[in-house]
Amino acid sequence: MTIVTEHPRTIDPQQVREVMSKVPTGVTVIAGGPGLTGERAAMIVGSFVFISVEPCLVGFFVGHGSSSWPKLKEATVLGISTLSASQTQFCRKLGKKEVDRFAEHFWNEGPCGAPLVAGSVTAMECQIENVTSVGDHDFVLARVLDLSAGSAADPLVFQNHEFSGLLRH
Repeated sequence: MTIVTEHPRTIDPQQVREVMSKVPTGVTVIAGGPGLTGERAAMIVGSFVFISVEPCLVGFFVGHGSSSWPKLKEATVLGISTLSASQTQFCRKLGKKEVDRFAEHFWNEGPCGAPLVAGSVTAMECQIENVTSVGDHDFVLARVLDLSAGSAADPLVFQNHEFSGLLRH
């Protein structure tokens, strides 16, 4: 077995983004508040992952430059919603800076009090267990308090810089 101790070259960040755009990702909304800041916040992540059944744990990554994350990490409970393919326009709105993400009635309150996207494919409420800095992101480990399957619609997928639904054969 060969152990590589040196990095052979520097990898161009733009090349990384282009190559990784080929990997399809689900589109998930993380929402919470008001927390200690007194504000509600919401953001989109493409890195949501199921981790464990017992205990029920999920995780996601947040870029260090996120303006929503400082508000969200203070929330008592986070709402995590997987968007459906029919929610593309709502997703585009949430992706814009300086927009009131709660102005329209696309939200429900979950049993634990977290904001959840109405009509989403999945909905869960979680508490943050741990946050670890990894590269230029934070990895957030969260314990699931409540979850449900929502809409039977196909989930929204992001691949090749575009939104789509799943292609079923």
